[in-house]
Amino acid sequence: MATIPNGAKIYKQIVDMLEYAHLDRRDIISRCLKLAGLTAKELADSSLGSLQNNLRVRVGSVLSEMEARELIRPDTDGLYYLVSARPVVIRVEKCEKEILKALSAGSKTKSELRELLTESFGTHKTATTRDDETLSTIMGQVLKRLEAMGVIINRENVFSLSQHASARAGDMNAMLELRGEFLARVHSRGGEFFEHYFMALLSKYSEKHNKKIIECYVTGGSADGGIDGVMKTEDTLGFREITMVQTKNRVEMVNETDVRGFYGAVCAKRGTRGMFVTTADFHNAAMEFIDSLDDLIGVNGDRVFKMAVECLYGIKRSGGKYVVDTKIV
Repeated sequence: MATIPNGAKIYKQIVDMLEYAHLDRRDIISRCLKLAGLTAKELADSSLGSLQNNLRVRVGSVLSEMEARELIRPDTDGLYYLVSARPVVIRVEKCEKEILKALSAGSKTKSELRELLTESFGTHKTATTRDDETLSTIMGQVLKRLEAMGVIINRENVFSLSQHASARAGDMNAMLELRGEFLARVHSRGGEFFEHYFMALLSKYSEKHNKKIIECYVTGGSADGGIDGVMKTEDTLGFREITMVQTKNRVEMVNETDVRGFYGAVCAKRGTRGMFVTTADFHNAAMEFIDSLDDLIGVNGDRVFKMAVECLYGIKRSGGKYVVDTKIV
């Protein structure tokens, strides 16, 4: 039997919904009912005191409180949207897209890029500096990664597109658009969907790289000890590995505490290796911890997208180009 989530969880669900679309009250309540995992019988029971009725009341109360605190507002059509006074959520893929767009127009210093991103995301309009700090962190990570990939060149803190990247600007922008659409669709489907999707993707990816899959499954339930999925494989010599996976379908960056907790669970359950997967990205401290270990890896949203493209699972070819496979995601 489903349990009614608390107000804090409902608040987060509503924020996540409104990051991608403006929704009316009925749509929000309906989506919260679905996320709560109510059975068909529970959904059909609208009697006083039923789970469905109680959850509707709680979601309605959270909505009213959020509106009273001016965290959300309805537009002229009655569709709720997030008010800019709350911290802005910084999506890594959008940050990368905006950086490449800015550098396509000409070289920029780091401070110029930060100013452009601040304008683009609107962090300068919020009442908190937390989103400004997050933006600076993500921007630094994106610049470092693009430089390592040879996409951009850094000369005395002046950044520009490499000659190779400039020649392929159109293709790069198309893939960035596709990645953004793909990750947004995955994120909108929720945590349980992402667990099942990623384990299926991991199985296909491993087979493509000559791993023999013995088992690959989602653990399920609240007593999984932080392990969302397990894959058992065997190589050509007969050596077996047990890869334990934790998935986070969210826009917030993963911190070091999250990763350490997961690694402890992997060790306690005697897994051969651990894989922490997120649709977002990792804070620097989290990546430093991951890089310090030989039996733990981090998979961010960009890597999930590349795996989907390589395996054509969640992404498909249509009309000579890659598109999101909506039958899967």
